[in-house]
Amino acid sequence: MSEVQSEAQPSHGGLLSARLIAVVVIFGCIYYASSVIITLICSILIAAVLEPGVNLLERVRVPRWLASLLMVLLMLAAAYLLIYVIYDRARDFFDELPKITTKLRQLTNSIRSAAQNFSKGTQLTSPSDASLPTVRLQQESPWVQFLLSGFRSVYSFAVTVMFIPFLVFFMLTSKHQLWSASLNLFPLQKRQQAEDVIHAIAHMLRRFVVGNFLVGLISAGLITPVFAILHLRYAPLMGFLAAFLSLVPYIGVALGIVPPLLVALLQYDAVAPFVAIAVTVAVVHFVAMNILTPKLVGHRVNLNALSVTIAMMFWGWLWGGVGLVLAVPITAGIKAVCDNVESLKPYGAWMGDG
Repeated sequence: MSEVQSEAQPSHGGLLSARLIAVVVIFGCIYYASSVIITLICSILIAAVLEPGVNLLERVRVPRWLASLLMVLLMLAAAYLLIYVIYDRARDFFDELPKITTKLRQLTNSIRSAAQNFSKGTQLTSPSDASLPTVRLQQESPWVQFLLSGFRSVYSFAVTVMFIPFLVFFMLTSKHQLWSASLNLFPLQKRQQAEDVIHAIAHMLRRFVVGNFLVGLISAGLITPVFAILHLRYAPLMGFLAAFLSLVPYIGVALGIVPPLLVALLQYDAVAPFVAIAVTVAVVHFVAMNILTPKLVGHRVNLNALSVTIAMMFWGWLWGGVGLVLAVPITAGIKAVCDNVESLKPYGAWMGDG
């Protein structure tokens, strides 16, 4: 009996070691193959959104391959139209970036000088100290290094984005084959459970993407008129950016306020417009998160604050800004799996919001 127990312990330890090694390998693949995985996740999200349109066209006797092609072309046309509408204003905005940088540098130097004067107990700084030519070199050098180091990332991003329409088309066209092949990966007694999990994830992703897009459009429709009344430059572009950036959980308000405040630095010397911009974005964000999101997104993404915060910290650390955007749908997908697998339900309940 003791020999059986002594043999069971090593096997348990070996199983635990194998699981730990598997987890390390999985996270290593997620990190080093981030561009591939992000492309796949974005393609799955878009395919989930376009799937109802493909089904609708199939009902009117359009072949599935043609319906998938039409929906992908419609998506590309909508993206092109959006880029065309905001291109001129975005180009003017980027032309103004050097002026914004100069204004920020002057503001930073003023704050730094005031802090130094306060700490030293002096009344005024001498002209020789105010010029600070070394500050200019320290401020410009990181920008050059950032642009040089970011060129490869931008190129990689552009190449990756080019694959998304093809992946979406193949996912939509081969949905039934992929569905059958995916279910065949599971034992016969587990296939119904696997089907429920896939249905839950697809429904959640579709409702999450479409609902948040509508929330962003409504928020942009509320913010843009206020910016126009304030005569803020590039009001439509700034309203669009502020609305959609504010959708990011927890840090969305800060992200949404930054672009219009940067543009406001070029226009206003008074404090009132800055306060009006910040209050507008904050109020619309509050309305969107507490009224619009529950109505349009619903309770399909039922995650508590702690799990969302941990997910954003982890995926943001792993993938940067893209990880922050994808953290909630990825975590909600994991919770959908946990809610439909008996052995994982306690983990789903821990991530849930009541």
